[in-house]
Amino acid sequence: MTLWLDGAYLDPADASVNVADRGFLLGDGLFETMRFEAGVLRRWARHEKRLTNGLDALGVAADLPSDIPALAADLASRNGLDRAVIRLTVTRGSGGRGLDGMSGTKPCVLMTAGALPERSAPALVLVNAPRRAPLTLAAHFKMIGYGDNVFARREARAKGGDMAVMLSPDGHVACADSANLFWVTGRTVFTPSRDTGALNGTTRAAILDECARRNLHIEEDALRPESLASAEAVLVTNALWGVMLAASLDGRTLKREHALVRLIQAIESEAE
Repeated sequence: MTLWLDGAYLDPADASVNVADRGFLLGDGLFETMRFEAGVLRRWARHEKRLTNGLDALGVAADLPSDIPALAADLASRNGLDRAVIRLTVTRGSGGRGLDGMSGTKPCVLMTAGALPERSAPALVLVNAPRRAPLTLAAHFKMIGYGDNVFARREARAKGGDMAVMLSPDGHVACADSANLFWVTGRTVFTPSRDTGALNGTTRAAILDECARRNLHIEEDALRPESLASAEAVLVTNALWGVMLAASLDGRTLKREHALVRLIQAIESEAE
């Protein structure tokens, strides 16, 4: 395996991050996980915008590579991958202890490439905690601190599922632990609004933008668990899988065929 760290291609055994790095100590940084396929870093423009906005919000002045899609293609090739998961991680770097830290720190930039996992329809399980809070930075950007999501996944696994469905502080459906949610009931497609603390994932945003362009309505609102519980089919969406049907929700088998599901899948495949 080869990775890219601060301008150099390295074997993982030869790569190191300072133990005083604030990303390691405090989660002071961001990441983007992207799909590389058919020579393309999919939806890089959306990932770049979210990453840049996040770095601005954190006040991290990172010197990012000028052509990240080309770097991703080269890194995938060096690892013998035609289809890859590309993760770009940026931290504030090392310098000073505590919350204030030290000015003038040099950010750390890391890119890795791994094999793109096969799709497997997940069994969804609703968990009561932790909750997604809409005003946190984690509701807007991919913050390094993913402890809540890891805990939620463990809760789902303990209940025999594959992926957790997380709620907002006031009990509305927010998202899955590593994906956004859409569901179909009758002739309506639903998705939780951003007010629930759901991250505006790049795939979610692309689907909503393309539906708006086609004048297709998706019900985007603060929705109670009862709405999800009555769904005929549930879709999980993220940058790696695009759109994937869930197999079940809290033990109830979900439909795998539906005209609106096929429509959303087609829209996602065409959306930029």
